[in-house]
Amino acid sequence: MIIRSIVNEVKKKDTFSLDQVCLLLMSLFINISRHHALAVKKLIPEQTQNTLFNFRRLINEYYLYKRLPKDYSALLYVTPNHLNALCRDYLGKSAGQLIRDRIILEAKRLLVNADINISEIAYRLNFKDNSYFTKFFKKSVGLTPEEFRKYSIENSRR
Repeated sequence: MIIRSIVNEVKKKDTFSLDQVCLLLMSLFINISRHHALAVKKLIPEQTQNTLFNFRRLINEYYLYKRLPKDYSALLYVTPNHLNALCRDYLGKSAGQLIRDRIILEAKRLLVNADINISEIAYRLNFKDNSYFTKFFKKSVGLTPEEFRKYSIENSRR
């Protein structure tokens, strides 16, 4: 029905047709998202949902100190292999990658603040030395922290 309405609006070609098409498309996307969310929720067992939710919550809480999936699996009372399998099956990434993604997110957040030097960021993120932080960051992002900072500052001025 929504698609038919979109087609009818396109044929009208009046002043507000484009706006109406945008609204109808938004409605279509919302309906698809709702349906998808319900379908996914039904596919993931409740216990698995809880484990994954708690894992992500724990990552946000402990990413500065706990870097290994086994640290989190112990807190969740599951084996590291089980946690990794759940993450891969339902989130499409390994448990270790989710932890690294959180560290990289925080690094990027700190790097856009030009008042904090790279060594201080490495220290805040609990890296033993600046060179390991730089290697870690470059492997994940494809840029060194310095290059990322420069790129971010240049793009924020545009």
